[in-house]
Amino acid sequence: MGLFPNATRKRIVRAANALPMPRADTVELQALAKFVLLLQRTVHGDDPSGVRVGKFSLLNQDFEFGSADQISWRGEFHEGNNPLRRMNLAYMGYVVPLLAEGKEGDLDIVCGILDGLEEQNPWSAPGVFRDVWNAYTASHRMINLLSGLSLFRQASATPDAKNETRILEHVRLCTAFIRENLERDLQYNHLLKNYVALTVFSAAAGGLPSGFEFLPKALRKSVAQNILPDGGHAERCPMYHVLSILDFEVLCASGVFDDQLAILLADTKSAMAHALLVMSHPDGDVALFNDSWIGEAPPAAQVVDFDKTPETIRLPEAGYVRLGRDGDVVIFDCGLCGPDDNPGHAHADFLSVETSVGGHRLIVDPAIPTYTAGELRDVSRSAASHNGPHLAGVEPIEFWKSFRVGRRGRAVELTSEALAEFAPIWCAGRHDGYAHVGGDTRRYIALWPGAAMLICDVMQGNLTAECMSNFLVPQTWEQTATDVLSFSQNDDTVSVEALVGELSVRGAGRYWPRFGVETPAHNFSISPAENGERRQSALWLSWSDTAAPPKSEDLSGLFDTLSAC
Repeated sequence: MGLFPNATRKRIVRAANALPMPRADTVELQALAKFVLLLQRTVHGDDPSGVRVGKFSLLNQDFEFGSADQISWRGEFHEGNNPLRRMNLAYMGYVVPLLAEGKEGDLDIVCGILDGLEEQNPWSAPGVFRDVWNAYTASHRMINLLSGLSLFRQASATPDAKNETRILEHVRLCTAFIRENLERDLQYNHLLKNYVALTVFSAAAGGLPSGFEFLPKALRKSVAQNILPDGGHAERCPMYHVLSILDFEVLCASGVFDDQLAILLADTKSAMAHALLVMSHPDGDVALFNDSWIGEAPPAAQVVDFDKTPETIRLPEAGYVRLGRDGDVVIFDCGLCGPDDNPGHAHADFLSVETSVGGHRLIVDPAIPTYTAGELRDVSRSAASHNGPHLAGVEPIEFWKSFRVGRRGRAVELTSEALAEFAPIWCAGRHDGYAHVGGDTRRYIALWPGAAMLICDVMQGNLTAECMSNFLVPQTWEQTATDVLSFSQNDDTVSVEALVGELSVRGAGRYWPRFGVETPAHNFSISPAENGERRQSALWLSWSDTAAPPKSEDLSGLFDTLSAC
């Protein structure tokens, strides 16, 4: 923002005043507001009464300020005063379900929140451009305020021109700020969100305003950057994939683009919906790979139709494979950790799986305890916290701070027909994340729906570090470990057996399916057997009396084939 924030603000205020005053009653804004409402009811719930008395839940942590107009914007937000929760407060997503009720007086509350935000966050305040006033936060806030006003107009018979004008003036200020500060440094989902915000403003202004002529071309470029040819999201985070689908719903409903771009947006949205099937469980929500968690986006089942999901679906560019039928599913991560020019949401989850049996999640990813830099963030991103085969004390990705990535391996799917003879439904992959210590890592997975699954790992090379694969199972499954390790839930019992290698019960584990909410899990591991310079393990999970494990000679042949692919 430069060395002279007051002069900068004056310039942006002039730019804001030159923009047309948006209207809250356009048909296009009404059409897109329903998608914003779907998102914000997921995040903030259906009951907005707490907002009226200054109570907010921000990333699963509660804050009470006494009243809505007494928010301490520059106060302590925990986790080392991490800016993320202050940013979420400044997104103002909670005003969308609030204003959707159309209750008299709620516009007063929103204006009071805005007054406090502006008064306590002057552009000369230290840190203000890292949280309350950055283009990403301003984009969310502007989208939510305009959508909230549209919903209020639809639900209320009582006009409130004064308060509405106050909110629309802040919307114009946000719009001018975003236009001046497009996040071309970060790009990807941040820059796309900026463009979505400018599109929403245009939908409320009756079309692209003067100075927004660049938007269609810029949006085409952003679509190509964010969405891969197979419909997967370039940042490989299932949660962000759902959020991006909602962005595309908003773009498609905006009505401000020509037919050619409108068709591109609709086709991209359709491809993304198909890709979401690959990354979703039978319970209707996404796998937790990379920086994903539950509750930040609507459940996948509210966005796509699960009724006709093939037994095997692949995303060759995104690097995900889904095997399954009915309630028995494997989701396999066998792709890049993220785009090379912005892999900030990456985890070392190469060749990891998430599984469901009987419709219930069985093997889970650790997900997200925090975005704050430090030991917990480092541990949650490490290879040992995920269930791919890993070397103790060696990382396939070099992480530092919250979102920094240096040296990184790459995973690819193995599709050799030589592997097809071992099981009717299967997938396999390899990664080179341990190439710097002479290691080559491969995994093969087979699924017999209604019966069993097989997970075979091979690590090759002259390796000195201990090798193993760790697995987390939610404590919604009851664990028994007598002669055979097993997990039971409702009428399903899954037996776990090491066909090759050594199985170990490691006791209590933990994962964070909702951001920052530690949830207990069972933890077990398998250590491979040595075969020359090859270390190999085979994990057999069965939930049917008729499931028979592969013969040892068949496994030997499988290991040989997997190693040679």
